[in-house]
Amino acid sequence: MSTRTRFENEAKEPLLVLIEYVPFGDLLGYLRKSRGLNDNYYKHPDIEPKTNLTSQQLMKFAWQIADGMSYLSSIPVIHRDLAARNVLVGEEETCKVTDFGMARDVQVDNIYERKTRGRLPVKWTAIEALLYGKYSTKSDVWSYGVLLYEIFTIGGSPYPRMDGRKIANSLQEGYRMPKPQHVDDKLYEIMTKCWKDDPNLRPSFENLWNKLREMENQHKGLINLRNYDDRLYVNVDDMAE
Repeated sequence: MSTRTRFENEAKEPLLVLIEYVPFGDLLGYLRKSRGLNDNYYKHPDIEPKTNLTSQQLMKFAWQIADGMSYLSSIPVIHRDLAARNVLVGEEETCKVTDFGMARDVQVDNIYERKTRGRLPVKWTAIEALLYGKYSTKSDVWSYGVLLYEIFTIGGSPYPRMDGRKIANSLQEGYRMPKPQHVDDKLYEIMTKCWKDDPNLRPSFENLWNKLREMENQHKGLINLRNYDDRLYVNVDDMAE
C-alpha cells in the first residue's frame, strides 16, 4: 500500500481529541455565578454554583494563575489574552490558564510586535501593546493586574462604564482603575505595579506568585468581603472589546 493510499484511508477514520475534564468552567463565570449572575461562557446542569466565595479562595485563584504564568514566561511564551474568561477551574478549584489562540512563542528578545490590525481585548491589553503593538511577558503582567481586579471584585468588569475606545488615551494621561473599597492597599499596590508605564518596572510572574502565596494567610485582612458592595460590580458587559 502506498503512503498516499494509507493516508487517505486513515483520513476517513473519525478524529478524536482527548482533553481534560474541567468541571467548574471558566473562572469569570465561576466568580459571577457565586453572586447570582449568569455565566455567558459555560453551563452545566449538574454543577451547582458555589455561593459566598471566601477571601482565601480568591487569593488562591490569584497565586495559582501567577504560578502558571511564571511557567509560561520561563519557556518563553507570551499569552496576549490573559483574562478571567481564559482561565478554567478544575477539580479542587485548581486554576488552569487556557485559550492560547493569541499566544506567541518568543525565543528572541522575549518580545512580539503585532504587524496586522485586528480586534484586541482592550481592557486587558498593556499600554505599549495598545499604542505600539509591542508584546512581552511584561505585557502579560499588565493583563494579570486586570485579572486580579476581576478576581477581587468577584467577576467585576474592568473599567466599568468606560468606553473602550477612550481607554488608551486615558492610560496615557496616567489613569488607572481605582482601588476597590473592600481591597487592602497592599493588594492594590500589587495591581498598580503591574500597570507601570515602563514594562521593565513591572514585577515578574515569579515575584507575583511568591508574594501572593505568602499573603494568602492574611486573606481576611486583605479582602474585606463584609465591605463588598455588589452594586459597584454589577456591570456584566460582553468582554469582547
